Amino acid sequence: MGKKETEEAIEEARRGGLKRFDSVEALFADLNADDTPEIDEGSTNVYADLGRPDADEMQAKATLVTKISQAITARQLSNDQAAVALGLTLAELGELLAGRFRGYSVDDLERLPALFDEAGR
Repeated sequence: MGKKETEEAIEEARRGGLKRFDSVEALFADLNADDTPEIDEGSTNVYADLGRPDADEMQAKATLVTKISQAITARQLSNDQAAVALGLTLAELGELLAGRFRGYSVDDLERLPALFDEAGR
């Protein structure tokens, strides 16, 4: 907490905006109160959980991009080398690996790993 936040907290306390406790026991009781929000367990497809109409396609793309990233790591390629092997610019590869793959079709993404093999020949 920085100086500004500390000063704001002190002012809040002076205005009576902070909760006060009569005893340490009351403070601990409040801290231990079960006011944790309910947690809903999701499915294995975060896109479906978010209600996206293209959830299956987005999940397939995310899986393919993960495999591409793993292939880059396994081959110990730099991003420059990987971009060249995949026929992408460095910026395009960066966007793809950052999860911005909406502009790619599943077919496009399925073809990319094969380019590693061709580049290695």
